[in-house]
Amino acid sequence: MTGLEIRYRRLLRAYPAGHRAAYEEEMIGVLMSGAEEGRRFPSPADAFDLVRAGLTVRLGRAFHTRRGTGWRDAAAVTALFTALVLAGGAVSRLAGGLALWGDGDPMRALGVDGLMLADPAARAVIWLLVVAAAVLGLRRTAVALATAGVLVQAAAILLWSAVTPVWALFLLWQLGLAVVVTGLFVVSDRPVRAVLGGRGLALVAAGVVVAATTEGFARSAVEERPWFDPRFFDLFWDSVHYGLPGLILVAAAWTAGRRVRGRIAVLSAVVLMVTFVLNALDQVATEWRMLGPTAGGVLSVAVLLLMPLVVFGAGVLALSLWERLAARGHGHVRAHE
Repeated sequence: MTGLEIRYRRLLRAYPAGHRAAYEEEMIGVLMSGAEEGRRFPSPADAFDLVRAGLTVRLGRAFHTRRGTGWRDAAAVTALFTALVLAGGAVSRLAGGLALWGDGDPMRALGVDGLMLADPAARAVIWLLVVAAAVLGLRRTAVALATAGVLVQAAAILLWSAVTPVWALFLLWQLGLAVVVTGLFVVSDRPVRAVLGGRGLALVAAGVVVAATTEGFARSAVEERPWFDPRFFDLFWDSVHYGLPGLILVAAAWTAGRRVRGRIAVLSAVVLMVTFVLNALDQVATEWRMLGPTAGGVLSVAVLLLMPLVVFGAGVLALSLWERLAARGHGHVRAHE
């Protein structure tokens, strides 16, 4: 056995053991026959391709074995909720831009006309279409539209970076959520309406109506009552505009069933952590632009990037322990009966 063959076999360990037992010798034969004479190490392209394909097979099998555990259903619901957040944020920003438009485009002073309307309008349209496709059960369409949403969010960041880099950095968390939404829709395998049912979708619609109503009331309160106490307004905004629709969405998730709702909680916690991390990275980037990078800053960035994985791992562990305790308690009750 040559050194090149040994190295190829090491790379093939990226594949599951069962796959190697069935195809390793055949793959080694193809790789060795295509290698140049005298080569001692695999080419970078071959090495990358083998590792990528092996990990893809492993992940595919992992998702296949988790079909009946509720994670895929939880991914569909969490993707819908996150898409609603992105759509709501864009609609709110568009409403604010329209309110300012009567006094003239503030961006005109920077030589950019209409960007404060064009950007949120494009984001609102694409994420509302994603929500509609998800509710209608068009999973592939939802994936395609969410992918387009990632591109729209990236384009918005590029456009704003040429005008005001600070706002471009602020939009970074929305780009991160767009990527998360796309990934969640990819791994889901059932329509959201099949997971939540009629009651769940009705609650989702109620949450949207409440959010829109409180948004309109808050804006009219500021516009029509200049004496409105800002402290009371902030309290009202946080507790009603965000809290009440959030509670309604929690009630909607509850209709998905016991096995799914815990997984929705874990995935939602990860989504919230991604938002927190990206906002924190925005602040770090602002500090670096002013003071330059530091060793402590680099360490904090590394810790921040690991936090979503830590939250997911802790959530999965807590959920597993809870389900085991619940199963033991259920078995104990049955044995007693």
